Amino acid sequence: MKKIRRTVKTGVSFPRELLEDFDKILRELGIGSRSQGLQEAIRTFISVNSWKLEEGEELVGVILIHYSHEVKGLEEELTDIQHGHLHLILSTLHIHLTREDCLQIITVRGRLPEIRELTEEIRSKVKLKQLLPVLIPVH
Repeated sequence: MKKIRRTVKTGVSFPRELLEDFDKILRELGIGSRSQGLQEAIRTFISVNSWKLEEGEELVGVILIHYSHEVKGLEEELTDIQHGHLHLILSTLHIHLTREDCLQIITVRGRLPEIRELTEEIRSKVKLKQLLPVLIPVH
């Protein structure tokens, strides 16, 4: 009886500096091998990007918004936008990072087109430092 392999070996080429940085982080995090680190990196890449392809699936995740508290009217604008998408938003968390910088975390659940609409509306109407949606399919 032939044994079925659950892993597949593959070869990957890297620029030397990228691999040196990767190895340094592996050592600092105590990750035992490049294979283990690459598997973790690939899983993260899939989680961060797979939502972009899942039009019909229900997704859950967060929208991270980094912005300046100094921008007048910005917090009210964020609140108004969220009120227009209450059916998607499970919760929000506001964190004061510095006297100027704030981080808002919006937890969402819904279909990609609706979450994309919320994300694009925030991006288009509000002057932000950074906006990052992180979504995964609900199985």
